[in-house]
Amino acid sequence: MTMIRDTLDALRHLIWPSRCASCDLLLESPEAFLCDSCHEAMRFVGEMPSPEAVDGMFSFFAYEGAVQSLIARWKYHEDYCARLALLSSMSERIDRVLAFVGASATVIPVPPHPRRLRERGFDPVWTFASKLSTQLSQAKGETFTLNDACLHRSRHTLHQAGLSAAERAQNLRGAFEIVDMAPERVILVDDVVTTGATLSACALVLRNAGAKRVLAMTLAATPQS
Repeated sequence: MTMIRDTLDALRHLIWPSRCASCDLLLESPEAFLCDSCHEAMRFVGEMPSPEAVDGMFSFFAYEGAVQSLIARWKYHEDYCARLALLSSMSERIDRVLAFVGASATVIPVPPHPRRLRERGFDPVWTFASKLSTQLSQAKGETFTLNDACLHRSRHTLHQAGLSAAERAQNLRGAFEIVDMAPERVILVDDVVTTGATLSACALVLRNAGAKRVLAMTLAATPQS
């Protein structure tokens, strides 16, 4: 079903005039997904302070402006062009993450609760993690395996948006569990990091199940005041 939808979205993109996936400006090139202004406004972040239980933290973009718009369009409206704009922009910067990830590792997406997955019908974090594992394997010539079966969200939680740091941590307490032993080297992947509560909750569970090193990577990070 997803493949059919993606094909139809791609055909629609070819038939109708191309517009910027963020601001809707008409584009000259049918191959482009972003206007120059939005593309240039995507502020790269890189390494940043690590949340609890995480050995290293990396985010591609600041969660603001065009990036915030693109993530919202993809995450809440399943916007095909927004997804491609974000993932292609990530791919353009994949060389900047190679030293950070080091040797091969298992890429684990932060899982949604099955109920939320049914409601939304797709999982942006899984798609990002899948693209990232492929890009890292190609760029480094090593294997970065995607594992979406190891970590499970066992409790449905409130949306984190609008909660304080303490409320976020409490909201996620006991929300994740390991289905099997965790890999020794893990790259934990999510779409946006704000306080790091979700990544910390997942990292603690992975460490208790045998993970020796847990790195975290996100598409975007909320700018800290």
